Amino acid sequence: MSEIADSSMEQRFERNTYLVILVALLTGLLWSGWRMALGVMLGGALCLFNKRWLTASVRAILSQATLLQNGRVPPFTAGKFIFRYYITALVIGLGVWAGIFHPLGIGIGFAAFVGGVMIEAAYQLYLAFASGETKKDISEK
Repeated sequence: MSEIADSSMEQRFERNTYLVILVALLTGLLWSGWRMALGVMLGGALCLFNKRWLTASVRAILSQATLLQNGRVPPFTAGKFIFRYYITALVIGLGVWAGIFHPLGIGIGFAAFVGGVMIEAAYQLYLAFASGETKKDISEK
């Protein structure tokens, strides 16, 4: 894939993630109340934070690996990659312990990126089927 296509797909992933968070937030607020909505907000914020930190960690690991070209990554660089799991678990644990955030809402918000990827997969399937029908119609003529 070209760099432009990768960039536009990444933008669609982000847009779809925001859309899933918004829909889950409104649905949670209407059906389950403010605790669920707050849980979705916390989970959604952690989802976005986790994705950005993951992107930065992978970029740092790959840039170090290409710079050194010895196949080894400095321990602290790889440690940041793992450290985000501890921070995320700590924030989720504190949110559940405080009792303000609904645990299911946190989980739904945290999984918003998965929903965004599923929307993109449906879009790509639509494009594949639409272009397949066009080619079929052209070949019949």
